[in-house]
Amino acid sequence: MSNSYAARNKSELGHLRKVAEGLTDKQVACPAGGPSWTVGGILGHLAFWDQRAIVLLRRWKAGGVGTSAIDIDAVNDAMRPILNALPSKTVMRLAIDSAEGIDKEIDSLDDGMLAKVETDGKPVRLDRAAHRIHHLEQIEKALRQENL
Repeated sequence: MSNSYAARNKSELGHLRKVAEGLTDKQVACPAGGPSWTVGGILGHLAFWDQRAIVLLRRWKAGGVGTSAIDIDAVNDAMRPILNALPSKTVMRLAIDSAEGIDKEIDSLDDGMLAKVETDGKPVRLDRAAHRIHHLEQIEKALRQENL
């Protein structure tokens, strides 16, 4: 088995960089992706979930793969005001750095660990690209709608 996620993750990391690095403060504050979310909040959301995955993969490398129960909706709702409030440059950097970090962790997994995470490591997704695509589409749509 090889890391079938690497190419897609890398491609969407490039997309994330392209979108995030060019944002203005006004664009980061733009409403996006649903009630009470901003572009910056979505970037923070991506960073948070990538950081959580990094923590879990590191724990699992040291002590074995397991599940990690979490109420995703409650976490997202609780984090929203915090993420929306992050300064533009901070949230942009966090999103990119976190994406780079999780991609590096995934790329470092051997075949056995990849297989174990795929089967036993819920809810960590090794296909980080899917999450990025979804939220980058929300951001790009919001910026188009606001003519920003």
